[in-house]
Amino acid sequence: MLTTQLQRAAEMFTTSVIATHEMDAFVEAKEVFRADPELQSMRKRLSQRSGELQAKQTTGALTQQEIDEVRFLQNTLNAHPLTVQFVQARQAIIARLGECNEAVSEEIGFDFAAAAAPQSCCG
Repeated sequence: MLTTQLQRAAEMFTTSVIATHEMDAFVEAKEVFRADPELQSMRKRLSQRSGELQAKQTTGALTQQEIDEVRFLQNTLNAHPLTVQFVQARQAIIARLGECNEAVSEEIGFDFAAAAAPQSCCG
């Protein structure tokens, strides 16, 4: 359990992160990306076709035309301006959080994020 002092510091830190331009841009881009009907339809179609292709791949009935269709859907989704905006905003907030981790890690003398991450069974 966190001490009161650590709890306050964590709240101040999160408040500061939330107040950044990068977080504002990320939250807005994510909301627009998820709410756009065209993108919702494209993601649903891509998910359906990908699932169908996986099933066909196991039976050997997969055609090049089907592979090309899924690639086209993926490329179209990835090139959509709202997808590009979302990816760029996500990269920017990840970079900002990386800077935060570096600052904390420098102060405590080890990689904070790595130490706080869940440990996997295999390393």
